[in-house]
Amino acid sequence: MRHCTMCAEMWATSDKCKVCGRGPRGTCPTMTSRSVIFAGTRFLPAEVIPAAFGALEAGYKVALLSSAPPLFSSAALDDIEIVDMSDRAQAMEAALRLADRTNAQGVITWSELYVELAAAIAQKFGWPGPSPEAAHRARNKHSMRQALKDRPDLIPDFRLVRSLEDLRTASREIGAPAVLKPAGAAGSKAILTVDHGCDLSELYATATRLTALERCDPYFGEYPGEFVYEERLGGTEHSVHGFVYQGRMSIAGITDKWVTPDVFSEYQAVHPSRLGDAEQRAVRALTDAVVTRIGLDNCAFHLDCRVLDDGTARMLEIGARPGGGYITSHLIPASTGIPFHANAVRVATGEAPHMTPTRSLYAGGRYILATEPGVFHGFEGLNDVLGLAGIEHFTMEKEIGADVVLPPEEALSSLIGSAIVRAPDYDEVLGLMQSAERLSRPRIASC
Repeated sequence: MRHCTMCAEMWATSDKCKVCGRGPRGTCPTMTSRSVIFAGTRFLPAEVIPAAFGALEAGYKVALLSSAPPLFSSAALDDIEIVDMSDRAQAMEAALRLADRTNAQGVITWSELYVELAAAIAQKFGWPGPSPEAAHRARNKHSMRQALKDRPDLIPDFRLVRSLEDLRTASREIGAPAVLKPAGAAGSKAILTVDHGCDLSELYATATRLTALERCDPYFGEYPGEFVYEERLGGTEHSVHGFVYQGRMSIAGITDKWVTPDVFSEYQAVHPSRLGDAEQRAVRALTDAVVTRIGLDNCAFHLDCRVLDDGTARMLEIGARPGGGYITSHLIPASTGIPFHANAVRVATGEAPHMTPTRSLYAGGRYILATEPGVFHGFEGLNDVLGLAGIEHFTMEKEIGADVVLPPEEALSSLIGSAIVRAPDYDEVLGLMQSAERLSRPRIASC
C-alpha cells in the first residue's frame, strides 16, 4: 500500500491521491523530512499515541510497518506498509520498500513480537540497534537465562522444557513452588504456577494447549514447544526502564509493581520506587550486569526483577524495547518529565537521550481486571472516577459488548480499564488508584 504524505489517504496505484490531488511519495514536498521506522505499535491505543508524538518531539515522522492502519494522527505519519508481521520474510521486504521510499534514519519496535525483526532491519541498513544475537537473547527466555548461567546469584534456578520428561526432570531438580512459562511469550501469557504435589502431566497438557499454534497467538509462533521451568521467587516486584547508547547505560527510574499471585497479571505500578537506597543499588547493579551479559546497545530496555527479603535482586525478564503498562508512555514522563518515548527514538536514530528530570512527583497506574468471565458492559462509576482529584486518565480497554475471558486462558482479555494518577506523595497515589478501582464498578454480564 502507498499513501500521500500530505493526507495519509491510502491508494493502490501510482495515480494522484483522490483527496488532495498530489502525486506519489517521491514528489511530496515533505520528502526531505526525517523519519523513523516503527516496527509495529503497542496494542493499547492510549500507548500508541504517545509513541507517535515522541517521534515528532525527537524531530521525526513515523514510517509505519504494521499489520493494521495506524491509531494515531496522520500528521505524525510519513509512510506506511501494511504487511503480515508474523511472516518475517514479508515484513523484511516491506521494511526495505518503506526505507527506500522515506528518509528513514533508524528503526524501533514497541512490541516484544518484533524485537528480532527490528534488530535485523537495523543491521541491514547499518542503523543503531542491538545485534540480532543480543535481540534473540532478550527475546527468548531460555537464551536470556543461559547468558547469565555463570551468575546464579542474579537469576532464578531454571531448566529448559521441551517435553513432559523434561518437565519431570526440572521438577525433580528444582522442586516447587515454581513457574512454567513459554520461552517466547510476553505480558504474563500462559504462565502457570507449579505447587507441591502438582500433577505434571496435567500441567504439561495445559501448557501445550494454551500455546498451541492452532490458537493463532503470534507470541507462541517463534519458539513453539519451548518452556522455561524456574523457581518461584518471593519478595517484591519492580521494573527498570532505560537506554543503552553507545555502550553507556542510562536508567530513567525504578518502578514498583504488583501482580496477582496466581497468574502473575500486573495490576498496579507506581513510579518512582520507594525501595530503600541499598535495594535500589542492588537493582541497578543487577540491571548493569544483565544488560552487559545480554549484549544490548543502542536501544531502550526494560527489566523486570524481584527484590528478595535479604535485599538482593534477581532478574525475571529483560526486553530490548520500551516497556508497556503505561510506565514509559505515562508514568515516567508524568512523574519525572523525562521524555521516554522521544528518547527511545533518539537512541534508535543515533542520538543521545535527554535524561534530565524536570519534576519530582509520583505517578501510578491501576489496571482494572475482570474477576469473572462474561460480556463487558462498561463502568457504572465512570463519573465518580473522573471526579477524583489526581486522576490524569481513565481508559476503557475493551469495547462495550466484548467477551471477557480470564487467565490463563487469555492473559489480556481480563484487562477492562486503566486509571492513571499523579500526586506529590506516594501514599496519595496508592489511595487514588485504590479509589479509582473501587469506584469504577465494572458491569460484566454472564454469557
